[in-house]
Amino acid sequence: MKLQGRLNIVCLSTEQKRVAVIGAGAAGLTAAYFAAKAGAQVTVYEKTDEAGKKILISGGTRCNVLPGSVDVDLDFQTSSRAAGVRVILSHWSLSSCKEWLERDLGIRLSLDPATNKYFPTTNSAKTVRDALLGACLRAGVRVRYRSPCGAPVPAGGGGWALGLAAGAATAPRPAALVMAAGGASFPALGTTGDGYGALGALGHAVRAPFPALTPLTGRHPGGARLAGLAVHGAALEARRPGSRRALQVSPRGDVLLTHRGYSGPAVLDLSHHAVRAGMVRVGEEALPKGKAPRQAPGADLYLSWTGLDRQGWEAVLRATPGGKGAGATLKAHGVPARLAAALCQEAGVAPEERLANITRTQHEALLATLAGWKLPVSGDEGFAKAEVCGGGVPLEEVHWSTLESEVVPSLYICGELLDVHGRIGGFNFYWAWATGRLAGLAAAGAASPG
Repeated sequence: MKLQGRLNIVCLSTEQKRVAVIGAGAAGLTAAYFAAKAGAQVTVYEKTDEAGKKILISGGTRCNVLPGSVDVDLDFQTSSRAAGVRVILSHWSLSSCKEWLERDLGIRLSLDPATNKYFPTTNSAKTVRDALLGACLRAGVRVRYRSPCGAPVPAGGGGWALGLAAGAATAPRPAALVMAAGGASFPALGTTGDGYGALGALGHAVRAPFPALTPLTGRHPGGARLAGLAVHGAALEARRPGSRRALQVSPRGDVLLTHRGYSGPAVLDLSHHAVRAGMVRVGEEALPKGKAPRQAPGADLYLSWTGLDRQGWEAVLRATPGGKGAGATLKAHGVPARLAAALCQEAGVAPEERLANITRTQHEALLATLAGWKLPVSGDEGFAKAEVCGGGVPLEEVHWSTLESEVVPSLYICGELLDVHGRIGGFNFYWAWATGRLAGLAAAGAASPG
């Protein structure tokens, strides 16, 4: 039964069902809220001293809570079956999720037309965190801070033993467990990937987590130091080694050159391809039972600095008077001055060299540098700078209609622990809200017809 449209909860038992949620982030608090609204007695276990720490830093502390629109096939990445992402998100439309945030949580939202993202009108992530946590508390959810759950296991006779640290207050045994411990990005906030190990110990074939939406390291063109330079209107695409066909194209063209390499929305959106290309490829990923190991499918990134393709730049160079310098030509067509000089150096052309004097080899090198330049990625900035994690529990190991584990009954998994991540722009929040809701309702034994 699809959990779609307006919330219409039907409790299936007169006895209040106990649900434990591990993790007080966006997905965990959402799961707790909906489980409590469905009539369950809910306790959230958070290992740190504060709920929603990653919410507070999101969107530059403004919190881009949702995208303005969504194309599931383009906006989300998974190594699992793509159909799973579509089915899971079909249970709660983007408009229904927005309505919940505004109507039920009381968060006034406004759409930034430049980025197609929804932000709270206060431009404060604290508004979002406080509204979600407050709604949970009003619904009767208990939150226990500084309560890490080391190794939850099914208990004899039903329910769950949570593996609370020695000396922790005892708690009634929950009938259902929602795992929402988050990934491993921003470990300073407490998201250190504990949930992956716990789920692996329970029998799930957890795919190796990796940093996604993370800055990349590598030299700048021509050996120049271009930190702080922002390029707008670029085109970045990922290609498999040896292929000329684009595997994925970033929908945005903003690239930032940093002290260590490259960042900006275009780079972050495709960074997972470069990260996976650099992973240890043999035995790095755990796969569903019965499947043979395979290599991580990394890809190389290719950048066209102004969005013009090779044919476009060929036309520009041919139409430009031969007496004009190469660097001046690039600047006249939208390339910043410092970058124009660096690109000429990369191609082996002196910036002041007249176009009429460059050799055919230099001409070809200049075209290759301007359009389709292979980003010289040497590494990435890891989990410390990654906005989300890739990898996690394969979607084949959960029921798509409930997110209940296919491996362990009465275990529900949501948020970053699943093998899905979205691009920048509120997509990962949408995944957190939608999967948290689905897991919470199912864990409480509730259904929402229609």
